[in-house]
Amino acid sequence: MVKVSVAIPTYNRKDKLRRLLISLKESTFKDFEVIVVDDASTDGTEDMIKSEFSYVKYIKHEKPTLVAKSRNDAIEVSQGEYIFFIDDDNVVEKDTIEKLVKFMDSRNDVGTAAPVTCYYSEPDKVMYAGGILSKYMRRTISLYSGHKCKDLDGKIIEVDIFANSYMFRKEAIKKAGLIPWKRIPWNGEDGYLQYKIKKLGYKNVTLGSARVFHDVDPREGVRRYNEMRLYYAMKSKIVFHRDLDPLSKRITFYLSLPIYLAYWLYVAHKSEKGTRGIKAVLYGFIDGILNSDIMRYI
Repeated sequence: MVKVSVAIPTYNRKDKLRRLLISLKESTFKDFEVIVVDDASTDGTEDMIKSEFSYVKYIKHEKPTLVAKSRNDAIEVSQGEYIFFIDDDNVVEKDTIEKLVKFMDSRNDVGTAAPVTCYYSEPDKVMYAGGILSKYMRRTISLYSGHKCKDLDGKIIEVDIFANSYMFRKEAIKKAGLIPWKRIPWNGEDGYLQYKIKKLGYKNVTLGSARVFHDVDPREGVRRYNEMRLYYAMKSKIVFHRDLDPLSKRITFYLSLPIYLAYWLYVAHKSEKGTRGIKAVLYGFIDGILNSDIMRYI
C-alpha cells in the first residue's frame, strides 16, 4: 500500500506527459505511485515511459476509448489511500500533493479535494477553482476564474465538481462505484463521479493554497471546441443530470434544455466548425435524450 496513487490519463501528448512526470519527481511528498493510462497513443508515449520512467505503472489501450475508461482503469489498479488524478498537460507545484494529503488526513468528511488550476503561461492567474451547479437551470458556474492565484491562499472553497486535477478518497469511490464510461466517456465524466460522492454526504472542496499549472491558451475560447467536444458537451450534460439530480432539479434542467441546445449551436457556429459542428451538437442532444451508450468519434 502507498498513501497516494497519482493517475494520469494520456493520449498523444508525449512531451507534455514527460514534463508532468518530471515535476512529480520534484514533489515534496514521496509516498506515491504513478499510474499512466494511455488511450492508444501513436506518438511514442510507450517507448518514452519504458525508457525514461520505468517505475511508472503503465496501461495501454489497444484502441481509443476516451478518458472515462482510463480513469476507471487507474482506479482499479491503484494501491493508494488517495487517488490524485491530473491531466497530462499540467505541471504540479512541489508541495501540492503534500498539502492535499495533509488536508484530506485532517478532514474525514471530504471526499474529493482539488488544487487551484492556474495557467502555465500566466502562473499567477486562476483558470479554474472548481465549479458549482446553479439551482434551477443546473448551469456549471466556474469559480474565481481570472483572479490572482495567490489571492486564494488559505481559502477552503466548497464546490460541486472539479476538472483537470483532484484527489479522491478511495473509500468514497468504493461507495460511489466507477464511472459509467460508455454513457459518459468524456467531458463531465470526472464531475459525474465527484458529484456522486458528494451525494453520499461527503464534501468536495478546493484547497486555495495548492496549485497546478495547466498548459492551455488563455485566449483560446470557443476555438477549442472541435466536433467531438461539441458532441460530448451536449450529451454528457444530459446524462449527468438525468442520473444524479433529484426529480425537482431534473425537471427544471429538462425545461432548460432548449437553452442549452441553442447555446451549443451558437458555440458550434462561433467555433467555425460549420455543418459538422451543428450536426455534432444535434447528435449529442439526441443521444443524450435517448440515453445511448454509443461512443461516437466525430
